[in-house]
Amino acid sequence: MRSILDTCTPRADLLTGTFNPEIFTASLSQVMDYYRGRTSSVTNLYTDAEQFFRQATFPTDGMRMVISEVMARLAGDNGVPAIHRLETAFGGGKTHTLIALTHLGFRGRELADAAAPSIDASVLEATALHEPGTVQVVGIAGDEIPVHKPHGAALVPYTLWGEIAFQIGGEALYRSVETEATSRAAPGKAFLDSIFDKRKALLLLDELAQYAARLAAAHPQGANQLSAFLMALNGYARGHSNIAVVLTLASQTDAFATQTEELVRLLSAIRGEQVTEEEAVAMAQSAQAGVLSVVSRDATGVVPVQANEISRVLAKRLFLSVDQAAGAETVADYWALYQKTPDLLPDQASREDYRATMRDLYPFHPTFVDFLNQKMATLANFQGTRGVLRVLSLAVRSLWEKRQPVPMIHTCHLNLRDARIVNELISRTGGGELLPILNTDIGGVDTATLVGGASRAEEADRKNKHPEGYPFHEYAWKTVFLHSLVGRHEGLGTPLFGIGERDALLEISFPGLSPSQVESALKTIEDSDRGAFYLRHSVQYGRYYASLDASINRALASIRGSLGKGQVTDFLDAAARKIIRTDPTFHVAHDVTHPEHIKDKTGRTTLGLVTLGADEIDAEAFVTTVGPNRPRIEQNLVFLLVPRTVHVQGEIWNEDRVAKAQESHQRLDDLARDVIARGRLRDKPENYGIKPQQLSEEGFGDKTKERELALQTTITQQYDGLWYPSASGHVVRKEIHTAGGEGGAPIIAEIHRVLREDGELITEERARTQEGLNLLGKLFFGAGQTPTLEQLRTNFAVNRRWPVLEAATIFDQIVREGVTRGAWCLFRMQDEQSAKPQAIYSRDADTLPLDLDLSAPGWAIVTLPGANQRGWLGGAVIADPARVETWVADAMREEPAAYVFQIIDKVVGAHGEIPESDILTAIDNAVREAKALTYSGTPEQEAAPSALVQGPTAILHSVGKDDVILSPAEAARRGWIKIDPRYLDLKGPEAAARLLPLLRRIGGLYGRGASSKLDVLDLVELQLQGGGRMRLLLQDCPPEDMKRLGELFEVLAGLVSQNERTQARIRITDPRDDCPLVKTLTQD
Repeated sequence: MRSILDTCTPRADLLTGTFNPEIFTASLSQVMDYYRGRTSSVTNLYTDAEQFFRQATFPTDGMRMVISEVMARLAGDNGVPAIHRLETAFGGGKTHTLIALTHLGFRGRELADAAAPSIDASVLEATALHEPGTVQVVGIAGDEIPVHKPHGAALVPYTLWGEIAFQIGGEALYRSVETEATSRAAPGKAFLDSIFDKRKALLLLDELAQYAARLAAAHPQGANQLSAFLMALNGYARGHSNIAVVLTLASQTDAFATQTEELVRLLSAIRGEQVTEEEAVAMAQSAQAGVLSVVSRDATGVVPVQANEISRVLAKRLFLSVDQAAGAETVADYWALYQKTPDLLPDQASREDYRATMRDLYPFHPTFVDFLNQKMATLANFQGTRGVLRVLSLAVRSLWEKRQPVPMIHTCHLNLRDARIVNELISRTGGGELLPILNTDIGGVDTATLVGGASRAEEADRKNKHPEGYPFHEYAWKTVFLHSLVGRHEGLGTPLFGIGERDALLEISFPGLSPSQVESALKTIEDSDRGAFYLRHSVQYGRYYASLDASINRALASIRGSLGKGQVTDFLDAAARKIIRTDPTFHVAHDVTHPEHIKDKTGRTTLGLVTLGADEIDAEAFVTTVGPNRPRIEQNLVFLLVPRTVHVQGEIWNEDRVAKAQESHQRLDDLARDVIARGRLRDKPENYGIKPQQLSEEGFGDKTKERELALQTTITQQYDGLWYPSASGHVVRKEIHTAGGEGGAPIIAEIHRVLREDGELITEERARTQEGLNLLGKLFFGAGQTPTLEQLRTNFAVNRRWPVLEAATIFDQIVREGVTRGAWCLFRMQDEQSAKPQAIYSRDADTLPLDLDLSAPGWAIVTLPGANQRGWLGGAVIADPARVETWVADAMREEPAAYVFQIIDKVVGAHGEIPESDILTAIDNAVREAKALTYSGTPEQEAAPSALVQGPTAILHSVGKDDVILSPAEAARRGWIKIDPRYLDLKGPEAAARLLPLLRRIGGLYGRGASSKLDVLDLVELQLQGGGRMRLLLQDCPPEDMKRLGELFEVLAGLVSQNERTQARIRITDPRDDCPLVKTLTQD
């Protein structure tokens, strides 16, 4: 779609800056003065007849008819009307037609070529015009001619017929008929014979309505005598060739509708006493009625410019050329837009005749022309169509000066920052008091001097930008303002004041700016945060309008501006406390900014609500400390709910993320200020010049509730980050999604859901499932075979890898459910020396009493196989041979040289009544596999025994209880044997393929007892996600260091991958077969 900058060419003087809009303010009397040789300020566009007809005139059908018939009448054609009445209609043209007749009356045939397009050849050939100087031209402006003149102490009537006589024959003729000319009584045929005397005469009588009213005020029978004279004049003209009368008289409905004040002033001056408005209107209507009756009966009415001709008139006045084909394409785009949203627009926008009107008026949108003609032109000072042309010319000039590409010219495209346009619109409407509205809400000449330097509409456009950059709030609000210039004194009682929503959508929208977007901009007017101070919407009348009355939005703005930062912060903190409250799972700590704000050793899971005003926090520090140099004990019970406005150390924020945080801060600040302001205004409206009734009428209460809810929702939506210690031991973040609202039910439910799905929350339901008990069993027995309940409770609080319980009471339920389902047995020992429990409960043994106090000290759990192995559930102890071998190896590590019976005692003491034969078999296997040596003697001897049995030589040997069992390391230390070291050495791409998948598990393997010291761990050419490469080299790392590096390996596993160049090496000296890491590396 092409802009008007490409499809239209304005007049050269418009573009060069030499254009003077006052060229459209010429009047009949000014042109008459020019021909009489008097000084005239009117531009030569009107006084130069050639230029007037060739450059400034588009001959409409009505104008051509009047000119042709008048000139034919002067040429002696009695077949055409002698009297014409010009009627003011949509397009004006009245004064232009009178001036055209003036030029032709004075110059006649000299203007044959220039005026030819304005003359209908079927009525009169242009060459048949009269000779110059042969027609007496009378031009009288009824709004200028006096009704009486002082003559000594008396006031002598100054009559219309006297002025006609003077203009026809000068002072000599006037003196000859002075008696009749100064008489209040209308003259008769003799007077007319005297002044016309077979002359050719053209009488142009303008604005007779006002003259009649003034005449009635000056003389009681003045209006009646004027009617009598006009009746006589019209009859005389009809009966005499070569006389033509053209007059103008407004219709009875609009003669003084917009000029009441001026009428009062004129009639008061004529009478010499104050005339009331009602008296003035009554006098004018009465005077006009008689005149109108005569004129309507005798004269042929003509409308100089019809509605469908106005576009060509405007184009002739303002443009050198208009590409109508491009205009038709543009109108098609508009039409397509209107068809998409018919429900939002007035019915006329869907009619084909409106489409035709758009084509006719291009490049002006019909609503713009309607605004000027049907609203602005109703103002007396606007001067009708001349005022319309002035505004249009200024609008066109501004668009071209700013090179503003618009598809058509709309009302909203008027540049109200241009002092000339503002003067034309504001000054002529007497709307100087509305300038604060223009500057504050829309944007005017003095907006830059305001605090902030921007209007409310500009601020709204900045906060809610149009996708294509159109200032659509300014467009919409400007249109409302302009429609409030007319009729504001009558208010919403007159349809002239304000604009309805559907009309506004049609007047503002264009391809690229949809009606729905305009609708949004209009709705923003009432937004207490981004809305206008002076623009309003009346629900009763369904119109938007501007008003200087005390405004709720202005009162709110005043209160918002008076609020300090501290007040807003405190209010936001208080509002944030409402979004979530303590529940059975979480104790909620509000206003959290530092670790010490969350207490330690409470035994309760705590959810810390980080305050909105916090700048940055360290989530890890909250979990691990209670402040500087104060380690936290219950690290697993700390959860943080962090708003998106707060940066958490370790997070990487780009510019966009920082900008979003700032926007959120500003949004919260704006909402909080508005809610505070609304509360104060609601409590004491009279303090701000607002009546309680006004609050009720404008729906203040409902809007306030909406804003309060919006604040709560916005605050809740800020809290989208849940930080807590995960099963990996790291402090992680999970996204929280909630619609928001007060009370915290939705957000706490969302937190529960996230934790359940992540396995971080053990609920009562989950605790009753086999899957849940299996998971808990792994945790419970991960650090020992017989953990006490006290230790388990402590682990739930301190072990960051553990989940948390939904409620403290669930722990007892878990213990009981595990016993019932056979996941473990519950027991309590009498004392440390006891070999069997004082009490034990299992699935197949005694049922747990309901009143059993599980919080009492000494209670512990053991797996069902563990209880059986220990013989605690009756019957022989059953032990897995491999497990017995492990127990034997553990005992030998504690006692590298011991009697066999001592090893047996250690195993039984640690693991229950295991059959002695099982232990002896495990010792024999260790000797045969060269994991141990045996001899006869004492454990302490340093001399080598005569027979040291191990390996293949022990195949047929069985140890006795009094034999000594010795570890290979101890035998080597005593010099009895020499041990060649063994190595586990993996290298190359194959080693990388085996090691990389294990990275995430290395920490866990060492946590479960891996004991290997790494001589070398070298990972080469690891591929990073962004394309980089890295190498990791560890040397001589004991198990303690490997355990500490577990988190490093876990993070690294998520950052690197293997490529074709990746290699690895791992070397372990004397690898132990029971080491979990060695087992993992060597398994197939």
